[in-house]
Amino acid sequence: MQILLFNLAALAGAVSQGLTGFGSGTLMVSSLVLIYPFRDVVPVVAVVALGTNLVMMLLARREFDWRRGPIAALSLSAGVLGGAQLLAALPVDILQRTLGAVILCYVALNLFKTPAPQRMPAMGWADASGLAGSSVFAGVIVGAVGVSPIPLLIYVNMRYPKRYSRSILTMAFLLSSAVQALIYTHLGLLTTHSWWLALATLPALLIGLIAGHKLHYRVDQKTFSRILALVLALPALRLVIG
Repeated sequence: MQILLFNLAALAGAVSQGLTGFGSGTLMVSSLVLIYPFRDVVPVVAVVALGTNLVMMLLARREFDWRRGPIAALSLSAGVLGGAQLLAALPVDILQRTLGAVILCYVALNLFKTPAPQRMPAMGWADASGLAGSSVFAGVIVGAVGVSPIPLLIYVNMRYPKRYSRSILTMAFLLSSAVQALIYTHLGLLTTHSWWLALATLPALLIGLIAGHKLHYRVDQKTFSRILALVLALPALRLVIG
């Protein structure tokens, strides 16, 4: 039953990840922590996210932004280094409420002010600084609660068209998820069972990513973002309320 539930969560998250570049970890954690202990779920999802981003790297490789992507990747990973210490130290109820709160921020953004930029802005110091700052802040959140890099999501979705925002997120998440898995292993949060459980979700992950990737070029992202926000709202509220 546990493998089935993790596969269903991975399938839903992978479709979202393939379509928007985001959603795999958030959907998995926000649903699975309602059933399983928080510290058991987050490390497994970190491994799943690493696999997800490796596949996404292959699917979206032709769209990579080699100027902005590395900035987001290095900055997000730096934030993860500090945030991961909080997962090992803070009480579980604080972590769960924090996760719910940051997801609700994303929900509010997409329901009431859904961004849909059409053109790529010029690359300058202001853009690079905003991208780096939001990535570091997002990395701290990712390290502490496992997912939900809300500041980075808000920044890229407000400034970049969906094709470019997905590529930047993929590059950032690939490096940060590798750093995250290594840190969790070092802290003793990632066990052998966690690795096997993550590997068991591989079929669902591949199916979901391919489906989402195809939908990326057919479905209007604004509509999907609003649907995703509604899907996330209930589990986020339950995490905040406790």
